[in-house]
Amino acid sequence: MRTLPYLREWHQRYEAAGLRVIGVHAPAFPASADPDAVEAAIKRLGIEYPVVVDAEGETCEFYGARGYPTRYLWDQELKLVDLHAGEGAYQATELLIQDLLGVERDTVEPMRPEEVEGAILEPPSETVQGPYSGPYAAGGVWVSVAGRGTVRANGEEFQVSGTGAVELISHPSHSEAVV
Repeated sequence: MRTLPYLREWHQRYEAAGLRVIGVHAPAFPASADPDAVEAAIKRLGIEYPVVVDAEGETCEFYGARGYPTRYLWDQELKLVDLHAGEGAYQATELLIQDLLGVERDTVEPMRPEEVEGAILEPPSETVQGPYSGPYAAGGVWVSVAGRGTVRANGEEFQVSGTGAVELISHPSHSEAVV
């Protein structure tokens, strides 16, 4: 989810120059393995490039993914030229895309404050199981949902109509707050 804005932007910027973005969805939990739920999420998130549903994780296993997400770049001869596990390295990845395509232009600006070079990050907290209310320190709060209904957080309601991740709260920078 956090790399998605960059993938969408690179797809738009460089498709005409020959870049082919292909997403591979390897579900982390059973509800996100449902192809209909994945298709609905693709539409909801505005993803315009192809996405493969790899319910068994075979693609990640074949290419030796060491973390999620993992980005792979191949050249025009289908030789793997770069692999990046995890978030980050967006500018370096884009510069490599430009090099492979023979394109030169300004790179995408960091899309979140924590991606600015030199940003100091707090280590993530443990994953919370079940309902939670109380203090937190983060740049935002997300929840994984399935089904249909309403989620309430900090006086706001969010409609749920399927499976996916929903951003409940967003801050411009790391903040201490209560949910």
